Amino acid sequence: MNRLRKFVEGAVGERRGRVAYVFGTAAALPEPVRGLDWRPVSDFNAAEAIMEDEGLREVFKAALKHGVAIVAPAGPGND
Repeated sequence: MNRLRKFVEGAVGERRGRVAYVFGTAAALPEPVRGLDWRPVSDFNAAEAIMEDEGLREVFKAALKHGVAIVAPAGPGND
């Protein structure tokens, strides 16, 4: 069954990178940033996420259309 899944780039020490929303399989993920790997967020619930942040609506639409949508981490230089 295809469903919207969430992955985060992470590494030992909990350094965080981008967030990816994938419709379908993890094969749609791009290569992770050097030193990081893609980690699934097992408790991700798309309905709850969109209720908390309506801005995710466009991100979810892109993931459904293209198979994956990538969101840069918030922080200095990423606004």
